[in-house]
Amino acid sequence: MKKQLIQAGLKSIFPLCVGAFPFSFIVGAISINAGMSVLQSTLWSLTVFAGSAQMVALGLVQSSTELIVIALTTFVINLRHVLYSASLSEYVKEYSMPTRMLMSYGLTDEVYASTVGEMKKEKPGRHWFYLAAMFGFWVNWVVADFCGAVIGSSFPHIADYGLDFAMVAAFIAIVIPQVKSRECIVAAVVATVTGILLSGLPFSLGLVVAAIVGVYAGYRMDLSTERMESEIKEEVRKEIKQEQNDSQPINAIAE
Repeated sequence: MKKQLIQAGLKSIFPLCVGAFPFSFIVGAISINAGMSVLQSTLWSLTVFAGSAQMVALGLVQSSTELIVIALTTFVINLRHVLYSASLSEYVKEYSMPTRMLMSYGLTDEVYASTVGEMKKEKPGRHWFYLAAMFGFWVNWVVADFCGAVIGSSFPHIADYGLDFAMVAAFIAIVIPQVKSRECIVAAVVATVTGILLSGLPFSLGLVVAAIVGVYAGYRMDLSTERMESEIKEEVRKEIKQEQNDSQPINAIAE
């Protein structure tokens, strides 16, 4: 069972590994151009493990921005992971604190998208599925960064080649099939529209706002669905009660 879950986890994350490799490769190349050594770039990618935050931070480093500003900016960009954590909290509370801390370290966009469905099934040992996907993506990310730092630095304008779109395409292919319910559809549409409208905000803040607005829209839709279902159940209950009341005189006459 454990081996099967690990294999399934690696298989689920593989398409996103293929898409993320060129993006991390670019991050590694740009980090060298920003003044990092190959070792620094690799260790940075190994510990931070956040593509969008790394890319924004590199731009700020090249602009000689203060360290506190870089830290706060990347913190805001990564706030969306709080939403991911909240979504999974109900399904990981049975695990020990060290296990949950390890799982939280690798909770990236890609890992969440490829594991959330399996985690919600609440199968025994499902954390092995998650950890396999997490470590698979982590190794892929660090190796790609290292290769980019070693090779990609020879191409100073590599960020203009559009290689990072491979990750976007792979991510879309993973996420779209999971958008099935009315609540998910509303959340996805609202978040997409909001993200497009706010794409001009600095430091990718539009993504953070879009995520929050999308989640709120999905939440309101979920409340609406629950209210509608409650009203339908109440109407059915009244109809059943009315039918029972109507049948009582007939039974009394028959007696």
